[in-house]
Amino acid sequence: MKAIHTEKEVLQRALERLQKTAKLNIKIQHKVLHDPYGPDATIRIAWQDTEWHFAADIKKTLTRAMLGGAIQQLREYPEKGILITAYVTAQMADLLQEMDIPFVDTVGNAYINEPPLFIFLKGNKPVDKYRENPIARAFQPAGLQLIFALLCNPNLENAPFREIAKTADVALGTVGWVIRDLKQLGNLIDMGKRGRRLIRRKDLLNRWVTAYPDQLRPKKLLGRYMATNTEWWKNAELEDFHAYWGGEIAATILTRYLKPQIVTIYTREPLGELLLKNRIKKDLNGDIEILEAFWRFEYNWQHRNLVHPILIYADLLATGDARNIETAEIVYEKELARFIRED
Repeated sequence: MKAIHTEKEVLQRALERLQKTAKLNIKIQHKVLHDPYGPDATIRIAWQDTEWHFAADIKKTLTRAMLGGAIQQLREYPEKGILITAYVTAQMADLLQEMDIPFVDTVGNAYINEPPLFIFLKGNKPVDKYRENPIARAFQPAGLQLIFALLCNPNLENAPFREIAKTADVALGTVGWVIRDLKQLGNLIDMGKRGRRLIRRKDLLNRWVTAYPDQLRPKKLLGRYMATNTEWWKNAELEDFHAYWGGEIAATILTRYLKPQIVTIYTREPLGELLLKNRIKKDLNGDIEILEAFWRFEYNWQHRNLVHPILIYADLLATGDARNIETAEIVYEKELARFIRED
């Protein structure tokens, strides 16, 4: 079997496999789009006397951590969204079915529930590996830190490179190549004497939350812990430690919509005193995760003990949990829409 190199090849192979494995006389047509603000392709499926139209988001790889961001993107399209990817595991297929997210992969797994058409195929496994294109440097760890700083600080892109590097806590040399990458990707324009401008901010946020869980977050994990009292966090004070609640705890404080299962803390300083006071011990399987705070700026909102809402949003989507994804949508509408305005 030939290796897959492009998103177009993923789309073509996935639809070919669907026609072969569904064992239904379905007809499929597709059109690849080149609109950076819309879906990657449109798909028309005809069966018996009915046809359905889908807006497709194509992902060459799909991990559970990427799932929340992908689903969020699908839900923004006016048409019914469908996820096209190289491979969906049986466990992920069950999760997508539970959330009623249509998908098709290149090895014959699929879920489409559009009565009277129902397709649910899972358990098929790839027999080969495909080569991925290298991840753009802007979405590797240092680049992600810098993009986070740009998204959180309007007009930071116009500051001197040295100031941008300090704000993002990255090396000075990082700034130049990230700026170049963002230009090539269509997320930043250089207007000469009028300065630089970050554009397509929502698209950039979607890219960021998709890359963050795999590329940057694991590198910032300091350890996992367990507390004797599972509700210790309700009375804990983090401000004295230059630490912040993230993830489900931060979302609970903001929305009152969750019963948090995982406690997430971002910190710049050792938390020995906090851990001792609350009888918290290291545990590889613990429900407390402590991560290094990777930014060096203050942001102007009333919740001084919470990470920036962009990071709350990303943490929730990274879990791949249906309830957390719903909560992420609430956080977006409540706190992020004003940061991520359309151009």
